Amino acid sequence: MLESVAPKLSKKTIKVIGGGLAGSEAALILANNGFIVHIFDTKKHISGFEYYDKYCHFLTENMKYELECLGSPIISLSKKFDYEFLTYDHNFFEKVQEAVRKHPNIQIFEANIENLNQVECTIIATGHNTQREFLKELENYIGKFHVCFYNPIEIILDADSIDKTKLNFVSKNICYANLSEEEYNNVYKTIVEIEEKYEFPEDFKNEKQITIEGLASRGLFGLRNAIFRPYFDHKQRPFASLKLKLDGNLLILDEFFSAFDEEDQYEILQKIDVFKNCRVLRYSQIARKTHLLAPMCLNDKLQIKNFDTLFVCGGLCGTAGSFESLLMANYCAYSLMATLQNKKGLEFLQEKCCIGLILQNLIRKSVANFRLFNLKCDIINYEDVKDEQIEELKASSKSQIEKFKEKFYGRYF
Repeated sequence: MLESVAPKLSKKTIKVIGGGLAGSEAALILANNGFIVHIFDTKKHISGFEYYDKYCHFLTENMKYELECLGSPIISLSKKFDYEFLTYDHNFFEKVQEAVRKHPNIQIFEANIENLNQVECTIIATGHNTQREFLKELENYIGKFHVCFYNPIEIILDADSIDKTKLNFVSKNICYANLSEEEYNNVYKTIVEIEEKYEFPEDFKNEKQITIEGLASRGLFGLRNAIFRPYFDHKQRPFASLKLKLDGNLLILDEFFSAFDEEDQYEILQKIDVFKNCRVLRYSQIARKTHLLAPMCLNDKLQIKNFDTLFVCGGLCGTAGSFESLLMANYCAYSLMATLQNKKGLEFLQEKCCIGLILQNLIRKSVANFRLFNLKCDIINYEDVKDEQIEELKASSKSQIEKFKEKFYGRYF
């Protein structure tokens, strides 16, 4: 059993729906704090963790450090068995499952939850593969049209396969591929011609995903007014530009989303001079990743609005990385305890730390700009954050978490 990180507080039963990464983490935190936890999962054994795209799962020292400061049970387990930074494999899954199964305060039930009961304190951690039947029940609480079923991922190129001298670097990690009018017109015509042979599912159309084919359907300048908007500086005034993000040998085409097949995407890339003969590491796709439209559904305690006993964490609330899911599971568990026992201190986790940054981009972001959120991809990695700033954020995180623990538990740790 994992060593408890806090004093025992309660014997109230908490229901956790979903036994993946976030569900297991939240259950262990609650169980370590004296709560009885019932995990409901559709498989006989806990379902294991979702495999996140390796190109979207950049390790962030800050998030790991914050989890260590919080006493994350799964981080503690990974260190105990020498799994460096949650190296996901079957053996590690088994260690987590064993810890959950053996915890005296946790029971696991192989069952589908068809109805939510707002009288029961419940954490919903069903992840990106949440079943449609359960989503229909969830709509009774969050309203219709507040569930997203798709999430676009960007094209990634091998940076060493292109001539970087042709790129316009504006910072260490940000650059632009500039297009002539002829190049731009060729890209537009190619997209329009390819799009004619596709018929997309109705639910995909309803979500109005911002893809290159969707932008091209607006007319000749649909692309140029969006992802190909020209970037002017004192040296260059191109007809069109495409923003790129550089991370080591990875070159990510910013906001370049498409539901086209791989060969069609490659044909489009070949119309851009700097990408001729480039090596593609990952093509864009509109992946099936169910998540809530968090700004519309959740408050800053991760409760479903107007239902204080229903909490959501993990991929379903809108996180796209495993460390983000762990942090939200921690925050959700403490938020539930604070609600039940009128505990103070949660406000310290809402600012000046990674949890605060994630909440800001999940809950406080405008609906129009909302999408699955990955802290390292979306903030830390692409704003030229210096090492000193990373260390400053660590110090700030430690200070905030110490303040939180002192106020929450009523004693200094």
